[in-house]
Amino acid sequence: MGWTEVVETAGSPGVTPEMTPRFLVAVIVAILALRVLHVAFAPPPRRPVHGPPLRTMIVLGSGGHTAEMFALLRALSPRRYAPRHYVIADTDGTSLVKAEAHEAAVGEALAEASDVDDDELATASEYSVTRIPRAREVGQGWVHSFFTTMRAMFSAFRAVFAEKPDAVLCNGPGTCVPIVAGAFVSRVFAVASPAVVYVESAARTKTMSLTGRILYATRLADEVFVQWEGLARRYPRAKYAGRVC
Repeated sequence: MGWTEVVETAGSPGVTPEMTPRFLVAVIVAILALRVLHVAFAPPPRRPVHGPPLRTMIVLGSGGHTAEMFALLRALSPRRYAPRHYVIADTDGTSLVKAEAHEAAVGEALAEASDVDDDELATASEYSVTRIPRAREVGQGWVHSFFTTMRAMFSAFRAVFAEKPDAVLCNGPGTCVPIVAGAFVSRVFAVASPAVVYVESAARTKTMSLTGRILYATRLADEVFVQWEGLARRYPRAKYAGRVC
């Protein structure tokens, strides 16, 4: 190859300096895509059974969702899942009262336990609450829902990145989606590594709710539990857990 051919080859459009930023962007996008796929398909983060307490984020809905969530929480050890951080929609006027009542009962039970020292009592009794905008109200139009969902996403991401939970528990309200998305992103960027557990409502006997279908199809939830055997057969990656309450 002559000198002229070398110069012409070096100056070809495929290797011009102007292409370098595009190449770097393409590499970054490819690495990010691989990271997203790895997080989506990797097994959920595992914690030792008798390890330290797990910082737990709990998403509360309203009505039946809240009742089922507290039935689930009563079955979990507050000494293992602590401190607890509740996320409530800003239009939800009842869940905060129920959370406070639940935590008061937890505090009383721990105070009466003979095998709980002062340090463990302080940790196991600790809880906090964050309110975020609701992603979508019942009957809200889809166009308006896009903007309210974006606002909810921002607040949810901020809450997750601030708390850095080890576990996220949710069971159906629309507030779940932005919180779980924030948990997923925190794992992608190694900010935190929360395991996301979704429990479908007992009211869903034949098909999952919209929230459940989203978390199942996108693999944003590490574990999906259903309360009816028929649902477990329809959604192979879901696990039948029996009735919560």
